[in-house]
Amino acid sequence: MKIRIRGNSIRYRLDKADIDALKEHGKVEEETHIGATSLHFCVRTGDKYKVKLEGSGVHMSILAEKAKEWIDTDLVGIQFEQQNPDNSVLKILIEKDFKCLTEREEDDSNAFENPLSKHEC
Repeated sequence: MKIRIRGNSIRYRLDKADIDALKEHGKVEEETHIGATSLHFCVRTGDKYKVKLEGSGVHMSILAEKAKEWIDTDLVGIQFEQQNPDNSVLKILIEKDFKCLTEREEDDSNAFENPLSKHEC
């Protein structure tokens, strides 16, 4: 799972193994250790869209029926917004992680084939 946070938006990118875990177990988790503590991220299926911060964890729930459609089709992503208590809006995007079009040191062998890789410039 890759996570990008920018302003009031969070973008999750799930590779094939992440999506398999979501399909089989109804959730996928990732943890990043920083010193003696860690950040925990969880995406799970449920009955509504929701993101909440609990301690050092960011937990997201997406509609089970929409997750199934996303997993079982070529649909690239799911997007939703959540209003915060201060009336600001948190934007969420969860999408399939595609292989990079340029060489990188990052291992993306478990990523989805990039649809743009078939196009010639």
